[in-house]
Amino acid sequence: MIKDDAQRYGWLSITVHWLSALLVIAIFGIGFYMVDLTYYDKGYHELPKLHVSLGLLLAMLLIVRIGWRVSQRGKPQPLPNHSRKIRLAAASMKHLLYLLMLVMVVTGYLINTAKGDPADFFELFSVPATWQLSSDGVDLVGEIHEIAAWLLILLALAHAGAALWHHFVIRDRTLLRMLRPGKSDPNP
Repeated sequence: MIKDDAQRYGWLSITVHWLSALLVIAIFGIGFYMVDLTYYDKGYHELPKLHVSLGLLLAMLLIVRIGWRVSQRGKPQPLPNHSRKIRLAAASMKHLLYLLMLVMVVTGYLINTAKGDPADFFELFSVPATWQLSSDGVDLVGEIHEIAAWLLILLALAHAGAALWHHFVIRDRTLLRMLRPGKSDPNP
């Protein structure tokens, strides 16, 4: 089952979801670690390249994810036991996660290309710079990038916590729908 339906997510949605989650965690961890490196530290030159390449990969997955979501006619509907508040909270969290990932990839790209140099993707290809930023502009975009990174990781933790709450406390199929595709059982 590749496509989503009213009961479950398909393999493409599930794969892109979990790859995005792993990338967000990895990119955040690398970024958190590398900001305090000095010129002579191990990884000073290589970790920023990896951070940028993984950020570009996240941007590509985000494009696939949004395109796939828009193209899907049958998307999983909230479970019948979900109240209006839970549905609103879930939709708001999903949209905020998308927005923060978008802010992260755009600001990361702007920081990396601020001097007019392209953003390199694992030395396979480069994404050209679109415009240069002043030093004040880079500082502002850097602050936005850092704040958005913390907000994204905190919201992702809340998202994971909510999924576990649904699974272990409410005991519904919310988490299971994002773990494996297939027909939902008749008693969700």
